[in-house]
Amino acid sequence: MKLVYKKLFEVEIKHDYFLLPSEKYPLDYDISKTIGIAPTTGTEQLMKDYKIVFRETNTGFAVYIAAEQVGPTSYASVIDSDPKLVLSFKWTLANPHFLNFTNQRLKESDRNIYYFSNRSASQANGINYLSKTLTPSSSTYFGEPSYRLGDIISYNNETYELIEKDSPVNPFPANALKWVKLSTSVVNYVNPSDRLHWCTDFFRHERNNTIPGETIRYKLLNVDGNVVDLGVTVGTDQPQSEYRTPVAASDRVNNSVDLQHIPAGKYTMQINESAGISNDEFYLSHRSEATRLIGVSDLFVTGAAAPFQFISQDPATLRWILSPTPLKFLVRFHNRLTRWRYLKQDGTVFHQSPDPRPLTRRYSEYEIAVAAGTLKLPDPSVDSIIPEVDADLVKNIYSEIILSK
Repeated sequence: MKLVYKKLFEVEIKHDYFLLPSEKYPLDYDISKTIGIAPTTGTEQLMKDYKIVFRETNTGFAVYIAAEQVGPTSYASVIDSDPKLVLSFKWTLANPHFLNFTNQRLKESDRNIYYFSNRSASQANGINYLSKTLTPSSSTYFGEPSYRLGDIISYNNETYELIEKDSPVNPFPANALKWVKLSTSVVNYVNPSDRLHWCTDFFRHERNNTIPGETIRYKLLNVDGNVVDLGVTVGTDQPQSEYRTPVAASDRVNNSVDLQHIPAGKYTMQINESAGISNDEFYLSHRSEATRLIGVSDLFVTGAAAPFQFISQDPATLRWILSPTPLKFLVRFHNRLTRWRYLKQDGTVFHQSPDPRPLTRRYSEYEIAVAAGTLKLPDPSVDSIIPEVDADLVKNIYSEIILSK
């Protein structure tokens, strides 16, 4: 029996901040200088058990597995997989200015991270994305009443980004001036749907105390919908699954469920209270792995749609067969658009770009008309961005440049 390590899958991470005018990436493109990828502690052990190898690349990362040839062009993993197996990889911040030059909402109601998975992946124009599908122009993200600055949507098989504070859902063509076309095809850029509530060690439930003395019940469900035992409150024999609200209406509901004994992963907390049942979906990590964490990618052996399955069990031999062609998944970030504001030494405005412009690593050769002809202006740094907030929504995002003369 000849053993070889075969590629199980590859994840490619593209960021338009580095894109060249030719729509290609430079030869020195190295996303690891911006985002660090590594297996989580739990996955490191699983990889040893299943003879799996992780390799970080300039464009993302690749995963290999020990396999043997079982047919002219087919390979099976040496060690049979567990259908419940999930390989998790943590994304950490290597460039402190990443959020400045990356399209992302500046105001979020929760503490969130990026979450990518082959179970919630999407396809567009033959490309397998680990990010979710863009919301179409007929709906909004999270059922919100309108779109928000920076939201990317699909319309008429094209991709658009909102450059105003907000915009109504319909009719889209009537609000076209509020949007900029990014592509004449659908590009499933990382979008608000890829943001997931993030908990470290504790799940916190806070709200006004509308019904003093009521009993709230909690049920924790894992990523497969199975109930996870919450155990008891430390130092007591009281179950964490129940909480009685304060008897004084002036005291807020403020409960923390200790999840330090629960493995890291994606969960749903089902909250049963007088107002009804609600579900809070979140990703749980522990403090030992929370430093500079900005995202997680989960690759499941089962439960993903067929185009996103990188290994499957043969019903006849029960061997786990690798995909004939190793799957490649894409995560693509769009660079942030900001309004470029050029300031004189005394702080007065010399010039402001009429429309938001993309922040790029390359010099964009931005120029304006002046009495003598045209004047080339410098691109702003990504060290800082300045938001303008109106009615709790971000109205504009500025990049300021102070001119020397």
